[in-house]
Amino acid sequence: MGKKILVTGGCGYIGSVLVPMLIERGYKVRVFDKLYFGKKPLENVLDKIELIPGDVRNFDPSILDGIDGVIHLGSLSNDPTAAFDPKATHSINYEGTIKLAKACKEKGIERFTFASTCAVYGFHIEGIADETFPTNPQSEYAKSKLDVDIELQKMADDNFCPVSLRQATVFGLSPRMRWDIVINAFVMHTFKTGRLDVWYGGEAWRPVVHIKDTAMAHIVCLEADPDKVRGEIFNLVYKNYRILELAHRVRKSLSDLGIKVEVDVNYDEVDKRSYRTAGEKIKKVLDFSPSISVEEGVKEIVEALKNGKYTDFDHPIYYNMPWMRLLVEVEERLEKTGKVL
Repeated sequence: MGKKILVTGGCGYIGSVLVPMLIERGYKVRVFDKLYFGKKPLENVLDKIELIPGDVRNFDPSILDGIDGVIHLGSLSNDPTAAFDPKATHSINYEGTIKLAKACKEKGIERFTFASTCAVYGFHIEGIADETFPTNPQSEYAKSKLDVDIELQKMADDNFCPVSLRQATVFGLSPRMRWDIVINAFVMHTFKTGRLDVWYGGEAWRPVVHIKDTAMAHIVCLEADPDKVRGEIFNLVYKNYRILELAHRVRKSLSDLGIKVEVDVNYDEVDKRSYRTAGEKIKKVLDFSPSISVEEGVKEIVEALKNGKYTDFDHPIYYNMPWMRLLVEVEERLEKTGKVL
């Protein structure tokens, strides 16, 4: 193909899976990343990409020179991290995104995919939310993503083709591994403690999607007939599960791999986060359906752990909130000494 794609947040959890997939498909790749998690997640492809450190809130328009399409992943990427600094959440997730989208439009870059979230539908909803379902974001993170969805639809025209992917809870192995998302966390706790603890009775619903399916969905939208995706919003979900069912699926997968673990359920409180989403639209419009199961994802993570990867479970780099807090503390110390991070 030879087209050049800009991936923001390319060193992150999803980005470090997506970038090699783009390279395999013949794309040239430029990564623009704040490097909160360093370059290591892309160490195997650093000689095949351009890597530009920077902040989406303050970028040089030259990062878009020669670019044919943008996959925008860079953001503060979950509720706790966003709640830690609501002002930064708005400035990065909303203002930075819109600034980038407008710059793309001015440069004549037509294709733009955006990593949104199913959390825009809110909690305690009745039924299963499709893309027409009333939104009711319950966090700064979800609100910032919804605001972008709305603005991108307004920006869409014959020369600009933005598309929003409302991603379910992503799971699976990544070079920038995370242990703070539900399926990954279940596997990690099993290896760390020998137990699989389920809080709040496990009654809440979660839509989930594998990280490779997530990455491929962005590529599919990037390559689709622009008239099919221009200004569109697609839910991206493999299936919806109750948390307790997810726990037992993980337990069964581990048992099949020779790892015995008991599921312990705590009913002391009620989980206020519960929602289901429908993913039929992307199948109907683009003939794409996430296909990687919870069991396949668990097996891949287990194989990595057995090979000694990502087993320093207490290191804050695997958890967005503790890592961000640590970076802020380091920056504050450096500011006092007149240095910069």
